[in-house]
Amino acid sequence: MKLSRISLAILPLLSLCSVQAAVYNVVEIGEVSEVKSTYASALNDAGNIVANGALSTNTSGNGNGAGAFNFPLDLDIIDFESTAVTAVLTEQQIADAINGNIGANALSILLSVNPANQPIGYSLAYSTGTDGILANLPLRDVTQKRSNSEYLYDINNSGVAVGTASALFTLESFTAEPTDTTPDPEEQDIWVPELPYRAGMVVRDGEIITTPPAYDELGGGYTVARSISNNGLIAGFGSSGMTDATKEAIEEACTGASAPVDLCLYNRAVAGSYQERGMVWQLQADGSIAEPEVLGFLGDKNTGVAYDGEGNNVVTYYSQANAVNDNGIAVGLSMYTDSDRIERYPSGFGSFDAIYRQAHASIFVDGQVLPIVDPKEWYFISVQSIGSNAIAINNNDIIVGYARKFINSAVRSKMFYHDYSSGQTRFVDGFFSSSTTLPKAINDSNQVVGQAEVILGGTTTRRGHGFMYDITADSFTDLNALIGCNSPYTVVDATDINNNGDILATALIMKERKDSLGEVVVDAQGNPLREELAVTVKLQPVANGEPEDCSSEQTEYERKGGTAGFGWLTLSAMLVWWRRRKV
Repeated sequence: MKLSRISLAILPLLSLCSVQAAVYNVVEIGEVSEVKSTYASALNDAGNIVANGALSTNTSGNGNGAGAFNFPLDLDIIDFESTAVTAVLTEQQIADAINGNIGANALSILLSVNPANQPIGYSLAYSTGTDGILANLPLRDVTQKRSNSEYLYDINNSGVAVGTASALFTLESFTAEPTDTTPDPEEQDIWVPELPYRAGMVVRDGEIITTPPAYDELGGGYTVARSISNNGLIAGFGSSGMTDATKEAIEEACTGASAPVDLCLYNRAVAGSYQERGMVWQLQADGSIAEPEVLGFLGDKNTGVAYDGEGNNVVTYYSQANAVNDNGIAVGLSMYTDSDRIERYPSGFGSFDAIYRQAHASIFVDGQVLPIVDPKEWYFISVQSIGSNAIAINNNDIIVGYARKFINSAVRSKMFYHDYSSGQTRFVDGFFSSSTTLPKAINDSNQVVGQAEVILGGTTTRRGHGFMYDITADSFTDLNALIGCNSPYTVVDATDINNNGDILATALIMKERKDSLGEVVVDAQGNPLREELAVTVKLQPVANGEPEDCSSEQTEYERKGGTAGFGWLTLSAMLVWWRRRKV
C-alpha cells in the first residue's frame, strides 16, 4: 500500500530513533474471565501491574455490560410479561430465563434492553499478585453485583495501589408523600446509591482504605486518587466545599418527599454541586490516611485569586492533581482566567462575550500554584475547557503534559516537558507537527511514554500508537517499530514506564470471538470467528536487541492487525474520558 506524504516524511525519523532504543519482547499479561478487554494503567519497579477491564462500551448514560462475560443480570426483578421483554425475546427464551437458564443471545438482548434499569458499571479494577497473573480486585463491589465503576490508576514500589470507585446501587421500595396532584402515590422500586457517589481508594497489603474528602456534608463528598509516590504521597482531587446558595437549594430539594434522600443527594453531586480542588494525602506508616492538603488554583492572571464576576463572567474555579513525586511536588491542572481578555464563546443560543477562562497545566508546591504554558499561545475557545494539563512528574522534577490549540484547522494536543529547577519548557512535535501527542508517564531516566497519532499508509486516517520519547537523546520512537515485524500486536497506547525500562501498554490483537457467556463463537462450518480486542501487555527490553528492518513491508503504519476494526479503540477512549473528566 502506498504511504501518504506525511508517512514518508517521518519514516527516516523512525529509522533513526529506533536504532537508539532496545527491542522489546511483548508479554501479554493474560486473559481474564470477567471481560473481553483490559486496558493498561501502571507498573512499579518490581513488575507489579494495575489495569482496568471494560464492562461496557458506551460513554454516556448507564453502562451496557456488552464487554462482560456472564454479567450478573438479576432475573428475579425483571417483568417477563412486559412488552419491553416480549417484544425482543421468544417464548422459549422467556420460559428458560424464568427458570434461570439464560442463553448467550437472550442475555445480550436483556443487557441491551435492561428492562429493570439495573445499574451497570463501566469498569473493573485488576492487579497482579506474586504469581504475576492479572486478577479482579474489588474495591467497593465485594458482592460482585457490577453496579458501579472501579478503576486503579497507579501503584508504587511498595505495592500500594490507588484509584477510585463509584457508588453501588441497591433496589429499594419507596413511596412518595401525597401531593395535590398525586394524593395516593403508589409504592415503587427505585435504585438507590450508597454514598459517597465516588471514593478514592488505596489498596495496601490487601486492605482497602478510603481517601477522606475535605468537605463531606450533604452526600459524603467525593474523592479520586490518581497517583501515589514511593513515600506514600497520594495525588488526586475531591470535594472541598459548597456555596451557601447551593447548600440551601439541596436542603430544600432533598427532603425525601418525592425521592429517596440519598438518590437526590447523589444526583446533585453528579451535577457538580460541590466545589472541587486538587488534594494531596499522606499514607501513614500505620495504614491510615491523613486529612488532605487542599491545593489552590491559578486564578485570575496567575494570582491564585478568583475573579468576582457577574452574569457571563461568573467562573467556576477548580483544580486537580494528577501526580506527585517523592519531593512533594504535585502537578495537574487548575482554572486560569484573564479578566482583561474578552473572548466570544459559542453557546446553544448563538454566542456571548466573557472573560477568558480555561483550565491549564499547574505545579503545586509550597502552597503556591505555578503556571507552565503561555495561555495566549495555547488555547481554544470553549467554555470551561482544558487548555493544557500536567500529567506526570519524576523524581528529577521533570514534568510532562500537553497543551492544546488549533493546528491545521483542528484542536490538537501537543506534548511538553518542563524542568522545574530551570523553569524551561519544551514542546515535542511527535511523529509530525499536527500529530496529537499525549504523554502518560515518565521514569527517573527521563524516558516518556504515551500515545501519539500516526497516519495509516496511503490514507488520511489517524490512529493512536504507543510511543517512547527519550529526553536526553531527543529521540521519539513508535513502539511498534521495536517489537518485531511479524508481531500480532499493535501497541496503541503506552501508559507507564518503570526505572528498569519495562513499559506497560495497551495493544490490539485478533482473538477468538466469545459470546456473552464466554463461549467461542463459530461460523456455519464450525470455525471460530475472530475479532480485534484490547489487551494489557508489558514490553520488556531484550538484552543487546536490535530493531528489525521492516521498511520493505512498510509496517510502521500498517502493522499486522493494525488496520482491522478499531471499535475497541472507542472503548479505550471512553476509559480515558472517564479518568480525565472533571466531576
